[in-house]
Amino acid sequence: MTKQLWIFLFLFATYRLAGQSIKPDEVLIQLEMGADVETILDRMEQSTERVVLDWKLVAPRWRIYKVQLEPIGPKEADASQLQKWRALLGIQLAQWNHEVEERDVVPNDEFWIEQRDMGLIGMKKAWENTTGGLTPAGDTIVVAVLEKGMQKEHPDLIPNWWRNYKEVPDNGLDDDNNGYIDDYIGWDAAGAGDGNGTGSSHGTSVCGIVGARGNNTFGVTGVNWNVQIMPFVNVRFEDEIVGAYYYASEMRRLYNATQGQQGAFVVTTNASFGIDNVFPEDYPLWCSVYDSLGAVGIISVGATANADRNVDEAGDMPTTCGSEFLVTVTNVEVNTGRRVVNAGYGSASIDLGSPGQGTFTTTNRVVTSTDTTWCGSFGGTSAACPHTSGALALLYSVKCDGFVSDALTQPVDCARRVRDLLLESVTPEPTLEGLTTTGGRLEVSVAVEEIMELCSGITGPLDVLDLRPNPVRSFLEIRYQTPDYSDDYVFRVYNMLGQLMMARDQYGVIRTDLDFTPPSFESKRVLLDVQQWPAGTYVLLLGKGKTMIQKKFVKI
Repeated sequence: MTKQLWIFLFLFATYRLAGQSIKPDEVLIQLEMGADVETILDRMEQSTERVVLDWKLVAPRWRIYKVQLEPIGPKEADASQLQKWRALLGIQLAQWNHEVEERDVVPNDEFWIEQRDMGLIGMKKAWENTTGGLTPAGDTIVVAVLEKGMQKEHPDLIPNWWRNYKEVPDNGLDDDNNGYIDDYIGWDAAGAGDGNGTGSSHGTSVCGIVGARGNNTFGVTGVNWNVQIMPFVNVRFEDEIVGAYYYASEMRRLYNATQGQQGAFVVTTNASFGIDNVFPEDYPLWCSVYDSLGAVGIISVGATANADRNVDEAGDMPTTCGSEFLVTVTNVEVNTGRRVVNAGYGSASIDLGSPGQGTFTTTNRVVTSTDTTWCGSFGGTSAACPHTSGALALLYSVKCDGFVSDALTQPVDCARRVRDLLLESVTPEPTLEGLTTTGGRLEVSVAVEEIMELCSGITGPLDVLDLRPNPVRSFLEIRYQTPDYSDDYVFRVYNMLGQLMMARDQYGVIRTDLDFTPPSFESKRVLLDVQQWPAGTYVLLLGKGKTMIQKKFVKI
């Protein structure tokens, strides 16, 4: 091997030493005042017999240089060399050239590089806080997935299946006396047993998006690395849909009632199916189920049609049901975030977009002459839906003790809080504006950040944190902070003549004194309609009793 080729092969190699990525053939030195760099480089070569190939002045005023050394082998990052250079006359400091690492979490799954869908919704940043699995209180989070079938033997899904350990599998008996036979891993909605259902790979792909085991060096990762997936197979007709939802509801109801001693902590359900061009009037039982699920704390997620169609006008099931406990999803491209042309929309019925087209996830096992494949491409609104249900489940695991602390005692309020935060944290997307209720697409990292902001800023010194926009034309948003949750706080606004102003609050009520009790684990903000006010400067007061603070803003 020629000297030039040797240098080429090692020039960009990094060496990991004690958990650090360094360039062992590059050293940074800081010279003492007045030292000559050429003289210093000669001394460095003599002291360690390392050949200096090149040098570069990095920070002139600070006298910092990067020195390029000739590579000598894999153990060249020798601490003794640094000690010799540091002892040389004229060198103030010396160190290896270290490489920094991005502060996001990247799983080591084999096909992670193919999962651009996870990048679109900010999963790397979200995973810095949590990878799913448990609430801060230790409840095991469960997602119910309704499908015709899925491959339960998939190695990326086996660790994350929900299991009913009170049931003995495949013995034809109802061992736990819950009314279901052999419901060990989910339930067969069309018969007795918990098999794979039909041979379709659809359910395998949906489950993989929700919760393929992450960071296990194999396959792909789901939105949740660690979550329990409750699978329902052979779900094709309405009676089977209702039956599966009822099973999930009963498990959560039991979990709430026994404070986690029995049942399952089901937080969301996924339905990547539907019926085109129909209206809820013909499906009253199906639609009513979502309110029943919500009553025990379960938010359901449904996929809309795979067609360029306004479902508000053309109809769709279940996405036009209108339940507050049903989140409805359309399909966006993983590369651009734009709405896929062949995806349903509706300003009244469809909530948000989520990655579908271009998703790479788990599939049924395929054996070829050269390899066995467990992963592949998957798309449509069927893929968009589990990204969203997986995200809802992940939010329950965010490291904020109080955010879902009332999930068992106040399940409805908690479910609404999680739903609202997810929908309020979408990234605006022009191709969804006016076509969805939020005008945006799923952004899990923002949702996690919002929770952490609420968690860290729930209480604090009395303050108006933000007034926006300022100057204001029509609606003024007030973000504030209080030291406690007690009542008797008040907002008041005065003009520069000292006159108390009247404003319409977020509920449409015209009032002067806005008395309120600060909410816990919700956004502390108030929206005022000031459109009818004359232009000028105003003073906002916030406080209670004799403790008041003030902020100025301008109406234009």
